[in-house]
Amino acid sequence: MKFFTRSILILLALYGLLFAFGDLYLAKIGIPMWGAVAFAIVFVGFQFLIGPWLIEMVVSIHWDDLYPTLPARNREFIEKLCAKRGLKIPRIGVIPSGTPNAFSFGHTPGDSRVVVTQGLLDVLSVEEANAVLAHEIGHIEHWDFVVMTVAALVPLLLYQIYAFTRHISNFRALAYGAYVCYWISQFVVLLLNRTREYFADHCAAEVTHTPDALSSALIKIAYGMVKADGEYKEALHRKAADAEMRREYRVAGSLAVM
Repeated sequence: MKFFTRSILILLALYGLLFAFGDLYLAKIGIPMWGAVAFAIVFVGFQFLIGPWLIEMVVSIHWDDLYPTLPARNREFIEKLCAKRGLKIPRIGVIPSGTPNAFSFGHTPGDSRVVVTQGLLDVLSVEEANAVLAHEIGHIEHWDFVVMTVAALVPLLLYQIYAFTRHISNFRALAYGAYVCYWISQFVVLLLNRTREYFADHCAAEVTHTPDALSSALIKIAYGMVKADGEYKEALHRKAADAEMRREYRVAGSLAVM
């Protein structure tokens, strides 16, 4: 999962550089403000369009519909929950990683995916895993992919207004107001993101009728991440020690032959 996180951060940085380059070019050719706003909308729309494809490209996901790996009781829970809530069953995938984690992605509830790691299935009970799955399906039911994309567009539009009006004397008040609102909107987006998480938690508690299961699952996930990180480091040390022992054994064997 560290590879996944690093990959996403690198992709976001590249998109940021691309957007900055595009803005500089538009400013150089003297495009009007409406053009800069349209550029931001198209850019975010493009990210939203290719986002799921990028995730599938950088993460090794074993899809359950091709090679069943999800426990039957978890699969049955998802099917019953989606039927009860009037949702299309999302595509379920499992990542062969020992780090417990889960996430959902897609464009709309109709093409959504829910992905869990093997580590999550190993450390959680069936009820706890169902609570985590219900949380992710809560994101899907609430259209969080679309909501957060639209929310993330607002700060970008405010910054575009600031960037393309700050050098125009008649619009400097507008520019500075947009800049202040830009910073405020960043915190509002963070607040909205936290609120959507609360809604997903509430959905999980409501459909499973066991809010304690989600709480214990989150504790196990947090502990499992720390434990997995420690075990990874220990594994590296063991691997290096084994390699050194094999090297010494080969050297000793060569000397014995001589």
